[in-house]
Amino acid sequence: MPEQPTDDRDGRSPAVDEYVRAIFETARGPRRVASTTPVAAFLGVTPTSVSGMFKKLARLELVTYVPYQGVSLTPLGQRLALCLTRRDRLLVTFLAEALGVGVDRVAIDAARLGHHLSKDLEELIAERLGEPKPQ
Repeated sequence: MPEQPTDDRDGRSPAVDEYVRAIFETARGPRRVASTTPVAAFLGVTPTSVSGMFKKLARLELVTYVPYQGVSLTPLGQRLALCLTRRDRLLVTFLAEALGVGVDRVAIDAARLGHHLSKDLEELIAERLGEPKPQ
């Protein structure tokens, strides 16, 4: 079994992170299942691309994949999704406050920057923001 993810890259591609985030955002129902079509729409990619990535995420033990039904995040995938969500929120809040602009103006750039942010810098930002709690 892979080790618990950290917010450092752990060799993951930005695409893996984006798919985990998309699954987290689109999963529905009591089992929190995400199907191909909503994930494809969320990411602006083809359903075929999503199916291929679902298989890869299953090999990485980030999701449980049932063909023609969809995926659900494993505990490992859920931890990663929460780490990614925290990082995004910290960056959006920090940039919006530092630049004096609305969060909508920095959200896309914050998501891009998040792929390259070190754990150390993330913790410095959290400290500067007063260790904000998830909303």
